[in-house]
This record gives sequence, structure tokens and C-alpha cells, in this order.
Amino acid sequence: MLKLRLKIALLLMLMGSAAFTGAEALRSLRTAPGTGVPEELYRQFARNAETAVFFLRQEGDYVAVYPARRDREALRVTGIELRGLRKVDQAMIREGLPVRSMQELLQLLEDLGS
Repeated sequence: MLKLRLKIALLLMLMGSAAFTGAEALRSLRTAPGTGVPEELYRQFARNAETAVFFLRQEGDYVAVYPARRDREALRVTGIELRGLRKVDQAMIREGLPVRSMQELLQLLEDLGS
């Protein structure tokens, strides 16, 4: 009987820990105002804006590569449709996703295109 009570107590503690951990995980996914992007993720990319060589932005319904954040003419419009991306990726592209190097650009385009 003692072993059963110990098992029940342990199970209840584990369930409580799981509930707390899940609630904290959801709380950490707050979105940056007006972007639909989790704050932590947005900050990670936004701090690269000053040193960015390229930006991925929306051009019509597609992802486009721009040489700078404010440039109006895209270097290349990709065949990657925005609507085919995850909501978070769509929001990041709409805001302007800074890219620090050609290697990072190729990696991001490969990830977005798959």
C-alpha cells in the first residue's frame, strides 16, 4: 500500500511539473508587437539588420532577395511562395529578414524552399 501511495505522489508531481513547464513554454512564445513573430526569434534576427548584406522580403506572393533593407528593387525574386511557408516565416519575411552573408542566404533559401 505504501508503494502505491508513493507511486501516486510521484505521478502527481510529474504531472504538475509537466503542466508548469508547458505553461512556461507557451508564455515564452509571446509575439513581437505587430509582427506575429515570437519576440525572442525576432530579436535574434533584428540585431543583424545593421550588418546585413541582404534582406529577404516579400515581393508580391514570393520571397525576394534585396541588397539592403530600404532598396526598392529586388536582386532576385525566388520561386518560393510566401503562402507555402510557416506563419512565423511569413511574418519574418514581411518584416524583412536580415542576412549576413552569401552562405547564410543560400542556407535560408534552401530551408525556405524545402
